[in-house]
Amino acid sequence: MVSVARQNLLHEKSKVALSISGVVLSVFLIFATLGLYNGIITVVENMTTKSGADLWVTSRGSSGSLHSPSLLNTGIGERLRQIPDVNKVAALIRRPVATTLNGEKVLININGFDTITGLGGPWKMVGGSARPANGEIVIDRVLARKYALRIGGTLALEGKQFKIIGLSDETFNMISYLVFVTADDARSFLPSGLTNFFLVKTAPSADIASVKASITSALPDVSVATADESAQDAKNETVGGFLPIVMVISAVGVLVGILVVGLLVYTMTVEKSQEYGVLRALGSTDGYLYRIVLFQALAVAVLGFAAGAVVSPPLIALIRYLVPEFVVEITVPMVLWSLVLFIATGIIASFIPLRRLSRIDPAIVFKGK
Repeated sequence: MVSVARQNLLHEKSKVALSISGVVLSVFLIFATLGLYNGIITVVENMTTKSGADLWVTSRGSSGSLHSPSLLNTGIGERLRQIPDVNKVAALIRRPVATTLNGEKVLININGFDTITGLGGPWKMVGGSARPANGEIVIDRVLARKYALRIGGTLALEGKQFKIIGLSDETFNMISYLVFVTADDARSFLPSGLTNFFLVKTAPSADIASVKASITSALPDVSVATADESAQDAKNETVGGFLPIVMVISAVGVLVGILVVGLLVYTMTVEKSQEYGVLRALGSTDGYLYRIVLFQALAVAVLGFAAGAVVSPPLIALIRYLVPEFVVEITVPMVLWSLVLFIATGIIASFIPLRRLSRIDPAIVFKGK
């Protein structure tokens, strides 16, 4: 069975190569789409999980996302410091501002953090310093690349000039760029006496759940969440509406793969009808013939996936170089799930010529004489 299927594939090298190319295109489409989704999720989650805080304190009903309407009185910070097992407390200000760069309106999210504790500061740097002083700023690498901004240059935000001292990574979420300034500088973008969040670092030996309960009891007018809980809320708020689009594009990629592989095996079944007739005349069952087609479909699907898995990362890297906003993260689970998906694609595609296969008459062998 395997030898017959292999001979069929080797006899139609050009068609097989063309079909594998179609599968490679499908793999690239799925990798790019799911990778983009993963990239956005990573950025959104890192904004809370990489803050260095164990707990996020927000106004009642708010979360730690960029879209959160949280506003808190700065006096709450002192009350938090008095709670047992609280090691560090830092105010965090996140405010969106619009600025103009090279004649284009750009949305920037200012992240004003406590540079002494470091809570809420940049978590991944690609250049320069991660600790700005007053009047200094750390900007996103995509923002720097797109608008030709450099360390040592300046960035104007609402009329105030900031000196660029560092470049951060994983701080662009397809909509806005996150930049980092001192909490003192960020307060000029908020009314006096207010902040957006408080970040809490518990004592090393403390039980985070117990500290969370203590804060909730002492300050019933605020919301308290762990970093992971805040990350989940931020993910739901930011990418929840993006998931259906990802699913549709991925489904299109799978459909393309099914049609490409299915068309190949169907064409090969028609063209090899006489050979299949010989096998049937020799006593081969429908199941045996189907396994030949199944092997051919799986071979093309798996070979196409393997080629796509090799080709897609450098292609995506090239796209990221040309289009810095294209934030993609390819993960091992994503690759493994895609492999399963394309194995299923091969199995589904093998059913396309099934009816034609079952109608092959052994007498076709003699009709050709």
